[in-house]
Amino acid sequence: MIRLEHVSKSFADIRAVNDVSLAIKKGAITIISGADGAGKSTIFKMLVGLVKKDTGDIFLDGENINGDYIRITSVCGYMPEKFSLYVDLSVEENLNFFADIQQVPRRRREELKQRLLEKTGMLPFKKRRAGALSGGMKQKLALSAILLSSPDLIILDEPTTGVDPLSRIEFFAIIEDLKKEGKTIVMSTPYLDEAEKGDFVVLLKNGRVMVQDSMIMIKKTFPARLFRILPRGNIFEVMQQINAFPGLGGQVYMRGKFIRYMQSGPENLAQQIPHLEITEEKPTLEDVYIYHERRQ
Repeated sequence: MIRLEHVSKSFADIRAVNDVSLAIKKGAITIISGADGAGKSTIFKMLVGLVKKDTGDIFLDGENINGDYIRITSVCGYMPEKFSLYVDLSVEENLNFFADIQQVPRRRREELKQRLLEKTGMLPFKKRRAGALSGGMKQKLALSAILLSSPDLIILDEPTTGVDPLSRIEFFAIIEDLKKEGKTIVMSTPYLDEAEKGDFVVLLKNGRVMVQDSMIMIKKTFPARLFRILPRGNIFEVMQQINAFPGLGGQVYMRGKFIRYMQSGPENLAQQIPHLEITEEKPTLEDVYIYHERRQ
């Protein structure tokens, strides 16, 4: 649906987005993930014209928009990272206000508003001031507001940051329902466990794409063997010992009480680590990120 080709953006001497090419597939959930400052929000702001790109091209349904961002904004709903609704208005008043802005017919508005409040579980709170809502409720209200225009494309910038675990689960259930309705969803998150929920994933670092593909292919083509190791003795002391082994230091990292070892070359050095147990595992997206991040 949307394609970026060699898009870059700098702020003074900071290159926020560096020669990024990526695709957002129609009818799928695409998740862009990376640490703070990786360029996620800047990419979204360029998509909707809030920030002008320096170089590169943006395509919608195969056609270059050539700076005509209305072509994208007319079919999308954009939810920024920071809560941007009116805290002194009630839930229902906020929805009415945004329905007026989006010129939703009154009969259609009431039907949509009722359906969205029910879908998000916000119906019992429609008279509550937005400023008195929890973090998760605020995000569900913001999502409801952008859905009033029935957009085909939904852009969500870190919608679950600062939201409690239960509300995150509820939020992703709503996203899955929207996908089933045929919506195209692109979302950013710094949480790699959340990115696992995407159909397609783009991993960013310092404004560059490290890897992008379907979730299935990213894991299937992981170019290393991964081992989970239960160390013998104190894990911190074992990690210090590992640093003395040639070729091992950059291939291990701690996860809880375990050491994870990525064998990227032909030689398996796992047995050199003092251990009680060694188990080969399939990679998580976190392992994929660490692998590519270390090689950059």
